[in-house]
Amino acid sequence: MAPPRIRLARFTVASAIATGISQIVLLVVYGWTSVDATTASTIAFLAGSAPHFLMVRYWAWPSGKLRAQLTTYLTVTMIGGVASIALTTAAEHLVLPLLPSGWQPVALTLSYLAASGPVFLAKFAVFDRVFAERTRTYHPAPTPATATATAN
Repeated sequence: MAPPRIRLARFTVASAIATGISQIVLLVVYGWTSVDATTASTIAFLAGSAPHFLMVRYWAWPSGKLRAQLTTYLTVTMIGGVASIALTTAAEHLVLPLLPSGWQPVALTLSYLAASGPVFLAKFAVFDRVFAERTRTYHPAPTPATATATAN
C-alpha cells in the first residue's frame, strides 16, 4: 500500500476530477434546463460520485473488500452530498433572486463548491482509516512457542 501522502495526493486528484465533473454538470443542467437547484445539484452530485468512487477504489486504495469500501463510501459521500444539495437549494431561495439571471448558474456552482470544501479532509480521514485498515493483514506477535516451532 502506498504511503499516506501518496494516498492523499491520489484522493485529491480524484476529488478534483469528480468536483470538475459535478461542476460542469451542475452548470449545464441548471443553466440550460428548467430544473430547480435541488434536482440540478442532485444530478451533479451523482455524476461526480460514480467516477470518484472508482478512482478512490482502484487508485487511492487499490485493495480491500469492495462491500466494505462501497458501504463506507456511500455513507460518507451521502452525508457530504446532502450538505451540498442543501446549500445549493438554500442559495437558490436566498441569494439567486438577488442576482441577474446570467449569474445565477455561476453563483449556484460556487455554493455547491463551498459545501464540498469543508468535508474534503474529513472524508479522506474516514476513507483512509477504513479502506487502509481493511487492506492490512493481521500478523500476531510471535510467542515463545511459535518462535521455537518456526525455528525448527
